[in-house]
Amino acid sequence: MSIIKNYFKQNRVTHTFSSCQWPIGDPQEKDFHFCEADTLTGKPYCQDHCDVAYIDERELKKEKEAQKNRRIAA
Repeated sequence: MSIIKNYFKQNRVTHTFSSCQWPIGDPQEKDFHFCEADTLTGKPYCQDHCDVAYIDERELKKEKEAQKNRRIAA
């Protein structure tokens, strides 16, 4: 177990975000910021950014299968 995970476990560290943590811009620039919209329960992002960040594995599998079938038919 890593040192950080061990620390979190021993100290029961939990962190919840009250606003979307999607980074916007370059962190080295002055105008860098986070989205800050309301988050979905249990997620660090708002609905729009969850849609980008999280992929439904079933949908991904269906798309791969469809692409495979298109190649076979060609």
